[in-house]
Amino acid sequence: MRYRKGNSLAEGKTKIIWKVQGKPDLVIIESKNAITKFDDPSKTKKFATKAVCSTTTTCRVFELLKKAGIPVAYLEQISDTEFLAQRCTMIPLEVVARRFACGGFLKRHPEIMFTEGQAPSRFHRLLIEFFLKTTKGKLIVQGKTLVDGLDAKKKEEDPFIENPYSENWKLLNSKKPSWDLQVDLKRTIKASLILQNRSHETIGKMENILREVFLVLEGAWNILGFHLIDIKIEFGIARGSNRFLLADVLDSDSWRLQNEEWEELSKEAFRQNEALSKVEQNYGLVASLTKQFRVPKQALVLWRGSPKDKFLDIKAPFSKSRGVDIIEVTLSGHKKTRQCLDKLNEILRDYPDGGVIVAKIGRSNGLAPMLAAHSSWQVIAIPATMEKSPEDIWSSIRMPSLVPLVTAWPEKNALLAAMNILAAKNPLLYMWRQKQIEELDI
Repeated sequence: MRYRKGNSLAEGKTKIIWKVQGKPDLVIIESKNAITKFDDPSKTKKFATKAVCSTTTTCRVFELLKKAGIPVAYLEQISDTEFLAQRCTMIPLEVVARRFACGGFLKRHPEIMFTEGQAPSRFHRLLIEFFLKTTKGKLIVQGKTLVDGLDAKKKEEDPFIENPYSENWKLLNSKKPSWDLQVDLKRTIKASLILQNRSHETIGKMENILREVFLVLEGAWNILGFHLIDIKIEFGIARGSNRFLLADVLDSDSWRLQNEEWEELSKEAFRQNEALSKVEQNYGLVASLTKQFRVPKQALVLWRGSPKDKFLDIKAPFSKSRGVDIIEVTLSGHKKTRQCLDKLNEILRDYPDGGVIVAKIGRSNGLAPMLAAHSSWQVIAIPATMEKSPEDIWSSIRMPSLVPLVTAWPEKNALLAAMNILAAKNPLLYMWRQKQIEELDI
């Protein structure tokens, strides 16, 4: 092994964090075979593949997030049960993103009706919540006790932060509705003590990163036919560089994940007393599926019949970092039909993950219909002369049978449609596009 373990820095029920000999800014995170329930040690169980499944899932997830440009502490997997990460001072917060109303949210909002067996209510815009991370009813930071006396029997641990953007955080029972007389834990804590004197913009950064994390993973799971219900993440400050990073682990203990029949595949099934053998099977399935996470190699083809038909500059959202190559073609469908078909076949050969063809054509659109008739890729026509000669659009919308040409105008609308089509198979582009959509409702 290139990295040798030093002394352990910390050990919990599900993992051990080790120092790395000669590398003070690095750690090795080793998973254990334990699975926990309700922070009750008496309910902790073990199964033989837990550590392997957790490490596999975490590493494949972090590798996808790194491709999305999300700042993570993860560096590389070094064994079946271990990975290397930047050493961080953890911020004692659990930050949760919810796409569906489930779990503790329903306890705080009993007005949202949910019947067992029904699909849960969906939030159009991701719901973000902050919780203070405590241990045995207290929180100690740098040797100073900031919170104490929370009663585990009353479900007071890991309290809900009413307004994380305020200077003083009011702590609430995370399992009780706002109108309950026992919801107020009669405790407040200064945000600066938790954020390690970093600016209040840190909360906004956490929220923004979490939105991107969730949307990338939602896109990846959607491609495979699964529902990402919610996710819980933690952040840290990297030792040495002082960078703000997504840290800890991200595995089946960190989210609720359900299949197309809304059956639970994550730790929630263990909480609901599913047989341990079935839980182990689910963890193995999820770990194997994360090996399929990838950024596809797609093409956005900007095809014009004449050099006069110039496209807008759209390279930023379609950068290669999101797996999309922009291919510019200038060939007339009327005058160079054979060359057009040869070029089309060349593109189809090189991009098995597919793509979209946007054709910007002026008078008598013969190019886009010809491309649409010879490809299963979506072809979108932009009538370049629409404003001056609106009658030209008819050659783009009156199509014969088996020629599925879509016509869009203005050009920006056509390009947004192309993004949506590509995003259906591309988790990074899905994140970028879905985030835009949800920000319309701010």
